[in-house]
Amino acid sequence: MAALVSTAAISACSWFETEVPPPCPRVSVLSDAARLTRFAEGAGRDLTDVTYEAEITNVFSSCEHLVDDDTGRTVVVIAVAPVVSAARGPANRDHQARFDYFVTVVGADNTILNKEAFGLAVQFPGNRTRVRFRDDDPPVMVDLPLSGEVSVRDYRLFVGFQLTPDELSYNRRRGATR
Repeated sequence: MAALVSTAAISACSWFETEVPPPCPRVSVLSDAARLTRFAEGAGRDLTDVTYEAEITNVFSSCEHLVDDDTGRTVVVIAVAPVVSAARGPANRDHQARFDYFVTVVGADNTILNKEAFGLAVQFPGNRTRVRFRDDDPPVMVDLPLSGEVSVRDYRLFVGFQLTPDELSYNRRRGATR
């Protein structure tokens, strides 16, 4: 009797099986480019000279596998939406921040296959000094063609701020003290 019950229980599990969705490429924030500190014009680089700071705190992504009717090749379409937290600094007089972030596609051998920058303009309404938002209206769309020898796992996507050499150096120095 016990064997019959366990056999019935095991076969009942197949009723709940669902198809596993195909994998998506890994999408992550590039650590050296996750933060941005912009200073007012001039040589000053202390706290009172900051116009704004921003940080990519997360990135949401999803993907869909589509088959091109003409070629029969699979294309993976990835939607990417970074979450940004921005703070207005003491030197910011216009209650705005403007900056660019990038989405980069990297291949299996760490070669950059594509990089595109996207501009953002942030408003600090009233006397607000902090805002947090997800840039998903619309999200960034990336198409990755696949073939027999190229898998979705061969790609990675990185998101980060488009930094000047001085801003990158500032981030690296600041990261060493954390």
